[in-house]
Amino acid sequence: MKFENISMCIIFLVFGLLYFVSFQNIESCYETVHVFSAVAQAKTKLSFIENIVLNVLDGSKYSNCDCCIYGDQGTPVHRVNAVVKETYTHNSKMADLIARQFQCSVQNIGFRMVNIQLVGKRESCRISYNLHPVLYPEIKENGFGICAKIAYNYLNPLHLIEWFEYQKMMGVDMVLISLQSLNKDAYKVLRYYEREGITKLISFPNDMPGKLDRGFTLQHWHFHQSSHDEQVAVYSCKEFLQGFAFVAIIDFDEIIVHDRFSEYTQILMSEILPYYPDASAFTMNVSFFITDWGVSGVEPLITSKYIRRTYPLPYRYKNIYLPNRTETIDTHRIWSKNGYRRYLNN
Repeated sequence: MKFENISMCIIFLVFGLLYFVSFQNIESCYETVHVFSAVAQAKTKLSFIENIVLNVLDGSKYSNCDCCIYGDQGTPVHRVNAVVKETYTHNSKMADLIARQFQCSVQNIGFRMVNIQLVGKRESCRISYNLHPVLYPEIKENGFGICAKIAYNYLNPLHLIEWFEYQKMMGVDMVLISLQSLNKDAYKVLRYYEREGITKLISFPNDMPGKLDRGFTLQHWHFHQSSHDEQVAVYSCKEFLQGFAFVAIIDFDEIIVHDRFSEYTQILMSEILPYYPDASAFTMNVSFFITDWGVSGVEPLITSKYIRRTYPLPYRYKNIYLPNRTETIDTHRIWSKNGYRRYLNN
């Protein structure tokens, strides 16, 4: 009897420890995981969609969350485990909030997904807080998209107009922009091109989550954390532009120049891809056009007014990548799928 009592005590102790450990792993995802965008898989039919990816800054210890998925009013809630799809490791040991992607399975869900939220294992699905719209990406098999990352602070509205009109001339189909606080006139320009259908604006918080006071200007850039803030916008691009043939990652003060000004897709499909059939991405030569040297061309356009430039710089990488051949991306780097590689323009 004594031996049996001791055995029972050991069993209860083991179960108690397991329960304590599992209880410690349960935390509030609502308070610690900050969702920036939620993007469905790019499929031609709703019934073909297998998952939704949430692009987040994660401050939790265990990343142990569930997805609550809502349809139209009156639709039952679908709750499923949120699986970590990808974690951005650059400077991650020193960053408070880590750029991460969660993936939620929605196979056979049976209704159109409208909103989604992340909750902890002990938190209930409540439609009253922390909801994010589910974005449905376009599919353009021969399309060209641009990831412009984040629009913030002050942007010159005239330069923006010139930039967008140049992209239209070069055959760009979509520009994805994470929109933060922006000057009024520049915002009007972005809204105009959104109505025109060439750009998609998704919200980006004015005040970044967490304890650090930071932003994207040089004065507020935080060496460890800000790269993760930026990566969330890049993750949004990766998911939203997954249905395009080609995607470039460039900013509003950057343009891609071809000597004959052929459209981007024409250049890639007729001149470049035939020579590099296993390409996942192309890294372009980067030249800087210096405005401080004064007018060196024809006014008034900035692309013709300032034409004196530095020699191409091979280490300031800017990429055009093929989403269906690419595993993942950040602002300057590409990770290819097996069998494919990135080519540098020499």
